[in-house]
Amino acid sequence: MEFKYDVRDLKFILKEWLPTQEVLACERFKGNFTLDDVDMLLNEGYKVSRDVVNPINAPGDKIGVKFEKGVVTPVPGFKEAYQFLQQNGWGSSSECIKVETGMPLILYKANAEINTAACPALTSCVKLTSGAANLILRFGTQKDQDMFIPKMLGGEWQGTMCLTEPNFGSDTGDIITRSYPTEDPRIWKIKGTKMFITAGDQGICENTIHLVLARPEGGAAGSPGIGLYVVPKFWVNDDGTLGKFNDVTTVSVEHKMGLHAQATALLNFGDEENCRGIMLGPAPDARGFSQGLAMMFHMMNESRIGTGHNANTQGAAAYYFASQFATERIQGRPFGIKGAERVPIIKHEDIRRMLLDMKAHVEGMRAMIFKGFYYLDIENNSADREKAKKYASFAEILTPLVKCYGSEASLGVIAQAIQVMGGVGYTQEYPVEQYLRDSKILTIWEGTSFIHANDLIGRKMRMKDGTAFASWMQDIKAFIDANMKATGFEKEMNNLAKAYQAAVDVKTTYESWYANMPTKRQLIPLFAIRALFVFAQVYVAMCLMDQALIAAKKVAGLKAGDADYHYYSGKIASARYYLNNILPGTSATAALIKSEEDSVLTCPEESLVVS
Repeated sequence: MEFKYDVRDLKFILKEWLPTQEVLACERFKGNFTLDDVDMLLNEGYKVSRDVVNPINAPGDKIGVKFEKGVVTPVPGFKEAYQFLQQNGWGSSSECIKVETGMPLILYKANAEINTAACPALTSCVKLTSGAANLILRFGTQKDQDMFIPKMLGGEWQGTMCLTEPNFGSDTGDIITRSYPTEDPRIWKIKGTKMFITAGDQGICENTIHLVLARPEGGAAGSPGIGLYVVPKFWVNDDGTLGKFNDVTTVSVEHKMGLHAQATALLNFGDEENCRGIMLGPAPDARGFSQGLAMMFHMMNESRIGTGHNANTQGAAAYYFASQFATERIQGRPFGIKGAERVPIIKHEDIRRMLLDMKAHVEGMRAMIFKGFYYLDIENNSADREKAKKYASFAEILTPLVKCYGSEASLGVIAQAIQVMGGVGYTQEYPVEQYLRDSKILTIWEGTSFIHANDLIGRKMRMKDGTAFASWMQDIKAFIDANMKATGFEKEMNNLAKAYQAAVDVKTTYESWYANMPTKRQLIPLFAIRALFVFAQVYVAMCLMDQALIAAKKVAGLKAGDADYHYYSGKIASARYYLNNILPGTSATAALIKSEEDSVLTCPEESLVVS
């Protein structure tokens, strides 16, 4: 079965739904891109994904990276595909914030989505290099930028992010990796161990540029005392040439459930006391405070929304394979019609239900994700600084929604794709089972779902004394008020209004719990994920409804045989399904949260463990 992707939906988002022209009119992009470029970019990007990237996916999964005698060997074709993307404008040079060739995020991420669907293991390497390069561009000196950026963007070197340690994961404030000053104030000695480092030693480039969190000697305890360092595997001389091995040792590569083509490494820094790193940002102040974690959050936040995007992309790819299969697989007869001919399974009602459920979730989450990218584009590039400030806070709020809801919901989408395909979906004949294995990590990567739910209810809902979240909620309310009587969508809009009230109830409940912290403390994290799902589902529903209103106007002028008739009809169906089948559940969730149901808290811990 041929690799296919819904490029049409990406074109709809960029050309018909989002105000892409507003982004393209920003000074940074003016004259470089037009709406007319969208079709060309996506059509060519699809060809690259199909012809260059996808062919390495199945072999990469089956063969996997090899680690023998301290050397990582990539899967065949992985290095070539990575360098093709990086050297031909499909990789980091198009994503980086301060690079002349940089695209608007909404354009770049549309093509990156197709590449991710084609081979999830490959594109994470590109994204990590983009993230590391962006940090150096933001916080490095001109010398740092000149030394590292050209070869990172050109595919000769790659980048990583090194946070997790054997005894410390998301609690980054407790890391024990240390840094020690040298005679050069820019250069510090690094000593410690990092684990679960994605593409930590992928074997596809001549050098790997690690962005490492470490606590400077004498640094303050906790998060404020952490510094951020550029630590190359091979030292880079002042003239840009490679120097000696920098005492960064790959100890092992993890054997994982999925992403077999991607090396997840355990790295030792400074076994021989000869590991050096370049500190980004200022040296520790008199209190022992550094800005390392705050700087790293720029990369982490990019990675978090990217992780949700990655998850939804794999869900989308699984859905597209299942939908193709459903048109080709002949099995069973129409319900209740004796003597009827056997039919393709797409004719069966429950198969249609599962396909529409997948379609609605994929398109709804994609819409939420690209709304986030649009907000980031305005934040980073608009001359209207008030609007940029407002949308920056909206992007912050959407990040945990995209990461948590996107990664969790995509697992359900992929599981349904397997169900549609039946027994063959469970085999390796098709890549759908691989998508399930590859995507599970995305609920854990860049912070677990629980961490992001806590981020939403503990920080995002309360930042700026709650004004930012209130403004975001008001945006949803304004949409509802403006479209409450939309012809033909009265039922859907009524459901959206009820769900919005459920979200308001959840917000009010949490405010009361925070006001009564001593007695309600445990309830706050207990319902955090379910609270996040309420807000995410309301926002997804709004996006789908907004798209359906556009589609309804377009389809009214088309005949059933017109090329776009089925596409626009499908957009309307996605919205109706989600708002009538999924969204009503928010009211039940809100009622549960308000009830303070506490069986989890009253159940003895001993009852949860088999003795």
